[in-house]
Amino acid sequence: MADTDSQFVICNAREFRFVLAFSIVALAITSIPYVLGAVLATEDRVFGGFVYAIEDCYSYLAKMRQGAEGAWLFHIAYTPEPHPGVLFFPFHLLLGKVAALLPGGDLATRMVWVYHGARVVFGLVLLLTVYRFLAAFTERVAVRRLAWLMVTFGGGLGWLLVALGQPGWLGSMPLDFILPEGFTFLVLYSFPHIALARSLLLVGILSLLKAWEECLESEAQSPHHVSRFTFHVSRITGLEWAVLTGFLWLAMGLLVPFYVAVAWAVMAAAWLALGLRERRVPWREGLLAGGVALVSAPVVLYSAWVFTTAPVYATWAAQNRILSPHPLHYLAAYGVLLLLAAFAVRDAWREEGVGWLAMAWVGVVPALVYLPFNLQRRLVEGVQVPLSLLAALGVSRFKLQGLRSRVVLGLLLVGLSLTNVLLVAGNCLALRGQPAPIYRDAGEVAALDWLNERVGFDDVVLSAYETGNYLPAWVRARVFVGHGPESVRSDEKRALVAQFFDAMTDSAWRRRLLVQYGVDYVFWGPAERAVGTFNPHTESYLRQVYEAGGYAIFEAEP
Repeated sequence: MADTDSQFVICNAREFRFVLAFSIVALAITSIPYVLGAVLATEDRVFGGFVYAIEDCYSYLAKMRQGAEGAWLFHIAYTPEPHPGVLFFPFHLLLGKVAALLPGGDLATRMVWVYHGARVVFGLVLLLTVYRFLAAFTERVAVRRLAWLMVTFGGGLGWLLVALGQPGWLGSMPLDFILPEGFTFLVLYSFPHIALARSLLLVGILSLLKAWEECLESEAQSPHHVSRFTFHVSRITGLEWAVLTGFLWLAMGLLVPFYVAVAWAVMAAAWLALGLRERRVPWREGLLAGGVALVSAPVVLYSAWVFTTAPVYATWAAQNRILSPHPLHYLAAYGVLLLLAAFAVRDAWREEGVGWLAMAWVGVVPALVYLPFNLQRRLVEGVQVPLSLLAALGVSRFKLQGLRSRVVLGLLLVGLSLTNVLLVAGNCLALRGQPAPIYRDAGEVAALDWLNERVGFDDVVLSAYETGNYLPAWVRARVFVGHGPESVRSDEKRALVAQFFDAMTDSAWRRRLLVQYGVDYVFWGPAERAVGTFNPHTESYLRQVYEAGGYAIFEAEP
């Protein structure tokens, strides 16, 4: 490749139109179930705003509500135990503040609109960033277009497992249905904070490469010097690029703290690959990498401090286990791309340019996803991008032309996209009949509106788990239980709720439970009656303060 500025810019006007057009298509497809869900809502059934990862998305609304109510530090709304506010989830707190500033409608509805607005905006930012990243690795437009399409629309072979009647194969759902860190389409579908975090990760890697390119000024100024990274020499020093990388990853860590560790692992693998390629110890590049780590380290250290010194957060971390499945699941997810990438390995390693960095990134991931860490499979973050690049380079070696090229590439993209087709179609079909938890009963929403006018964040509400998951998104209060990882001893509390609503339970035991956890209100609706036949009206220490539409709220008296 020639050493020109054009390789470090996103594209010409024609390429930009291509990326923008297909980005709009991708974001439109991911919006179909949400639009349909809103259209199918009725006076009796209120659309909650989400169709995928619903429990987590309601928790994001709960975090946004804290921001809308004025909070700058995060508290867990899904547990009654006292705990300090911490600098987690600033993205969602800020989105909540944006929603609070908007006119019209109730706050919950505005929060849903702001969340999806952020999903679209930061989804577009991510897609443009991905193309910019790919353009820095190859000057061949056809290759980067194919790689970008695979990143944007591609999945794995999860659809095949479903077609074969094996959705729970080897104890896990297929990864391309459940792992946004592994597949960009899922990020576009539901996770704007991951979209922004991945954009910062990719821009940081490009900035790191610039830092390494600029670190040897005397070499770079030599008229005989050939760029190792195919980037042009700039007026910014290597140290300045390194500092920029550190701050980019520091910002990324405010969104998802452990992504910084992923970035460090990629950086370390790239440094090792650079040394092997050039048969030397790249001391200066290593010093710059150390500087990057130093600048981005505070957010990692802060996160580690919180999760090891604050008991409630430590319990949350212990409960939040997202472990890697059987290795064959990773082959099902990435096998097609790995097979195609194998044809590009030799050239990517030998040629001028930075294809070797893509190889280093892909190569380090198998070690990351089986580290002794509670979020193993999430450490795959972003690897679809370099792997798709290598796969596209592998496809280019087949020298396909004309109609044959269009047919083969079309079949490849369709095959990789079928999981996402199934996902979107399945979520649309799931809207039939306005089922919970996608839809909420209008009587429940009215009861929550009433409660929200009378409580504060220090108040605790006991309800069924299903109600508790949604309640903090609508009410400025905490719940006894409502989210798997965020509710301290979640399984134990679900059992306590079942015992509370069991008609055979002793009244004195119920009262002790309410006092022990500082419960201020008991919510009683269809979900609670499904748990047990206990009638709160029979207890003198529960004073009814609301009843309408099949829902009642009781204030717990000491």
